[in-house]
Amino acid sequence: MFLIILCLWGTKQVQIYEALNLKERAFISLVGAGGKSTLFNRLANELAHKNKRMILTTTTKMFSWQLAPFVKKGRLIEGRNEESVRESIKKYFSLESKGGRLAVIEEKVEDNNGEEKLSGPPPDWLVRWWEERIADYFLVEADGAAGRPVKAPASHEPVIPLSTTDLVGVIGIDALGLSLQEENVFRSEIFSRLTGLNLGEKIGIEALAFLICHPQGLFKEAPPDCRRHLFINKAEDPEDLKMAEELTFQVLKISPRGISDIIIGAAGQKEVVAEVIREVKTP
Repeated sequence: MFLIILCLWGTKQVQIYEALNLKERAFISLVGAGGKSTLFNRLANELAHKNKRMILTTTTKMFSWQLAPFVKKGRLIEGRNEESVRESIKKYFSLESKGGRLAVIEEKVEDNNGEEKLSGPPPDWLVRWWEERIADYFLVEADGAAGRPVKAPASHEPVIPLSTTDLVGVIGIDALGLSLQEENVFRSEIFSRLTGLNLGEKIGIEALAFLICHPQGLFKEAPPDCRRHLFINKAEDPEDLKMAEELTFQVLKISPRGISDIIIGAAGQKEVVAEVIREVKTP
């Protein structure tokens, strides 16, 4: 097997779902930091054009505004009883002849700052719904990062449903050069322990690569049979792209077979995908 690099800037615009090489039915969970919610929104909008049944939710907590655009164009189902929620989902999709998108939450809560957040249904509900095939796509934000460009997971994180077929680990290339402290890195002490970088030192490519490849790092708790996709985000200019490519090669040097593909891009830009480095099997 070998790796093929597709350089995409200035050519045909590649959609995120194409870069991920998603099947016609997929359970996608997003973890990490550095634009995860923006990527979630962009991917949801892309999948909506495929006219499939899609469930959007979280296994942690999301701000209400994150799901607001989808509630306007689809529907929000809220409930703490699995059977009633399941029946509401089935009823909604039965009325949508060409599919539809549906936000599903358990309840609305307030955080310490008084902002409204949404908590999602238990992961085992999602696993059962996937097995029952009540939707074609599940898109799940399975991790929180408090808006930082990079994070290290705590013992209880992330919360990835076992039915996940495609796990997308997100990291912001803008973390490079930042000082390792809590205002820049969510759970900075854990980051320090996993990477060997001391608090207060500058974050370099090697430290990010160690975080990505460490068993307790970016892809911690990945279901054994899922495909792992690395999305290096915020590569918004040629210098960012160069740094992202250097990170890519460092990751491949440490863990050449653990990741299905590496996508370099910028979720906040018009053209999200810049490059795809994909593992290809040869005869």
